[in-house]
Amino acid sequence: MFDWSVIARSREELLNGFQLTVMLACLAGGLSLVGGLLLCAARLKARGPAAWVLTAYVELMRNTPLLITMYLIYFGLPMVGLQIPTFTCVVVVLVMQHSVFVSEVLRGGFLSVPLSQIEAGRAIGMRPFAIFRIVQLPQAWSASVPALMSVLVLLIHDTSLGAAISLVDLTMAAKVISQRTAASFEPFVAIAICYSLLSWLLSRAGSFFERRSGIAR
Repeated sequence: MFDWSVIARSREELLNGFQLTVMLACLAGGLSLVGGLLLCAARLKARGPAAWVLTAYVELMRNTPLLITMYLIYFGLPMVGLQIPTFTCVVVVLVMQHSVFVSEVLRGGFLSVPLSQIEAGRAIGMRPFAIFRIVQLPQAWSASVPALMSVLVLLIHDTSLGAAISLVDLTMAAKVISQRTAASFEPFVAIAICYSLLSWLLSRAGSFFERRSGIAR
């Protein structure tokens, strides 16, 4: 029988884990959006060796499991004398991988902007940055919002991997509660509800931004 008292007695630990997970998701998500935009712009403009390096980085991050990257950063950096906090390590790894996903989504959005509109901007004397800001970015963002929300939902789920290096987030809180109370089911139901709630809220926010940006299509 499901024992709600296990969750009730452990609500403070779950709340602390929830707060850390939200903080991690907000920080890593915001940095991934910024990093993805910069990486996308660099890939669109880069030529020659620079383009090869950027493409190699994108392919490396896309094809390496996030947990493996996390282990390499967390255990590898101390071997070269660089110690970073666990929270910072998780943020760095999430941004490294998810900024790549964001950049690919945005790159597809930028490539969907008709070339004729860019040429029209040049014809009337608009500077490159003005074309980027006024013509390309609004349309690319509008086309990319649904996929970007999916990337950010995936990022929320991936924050749970921080428990593998002892970050006391929702997942680690559930593991600790399970070990202390011998309840192997109830704590994980509780955090499944929390992750689902966060993902649902982000999806609702994505729908709102999609409607607001629809005018750019």
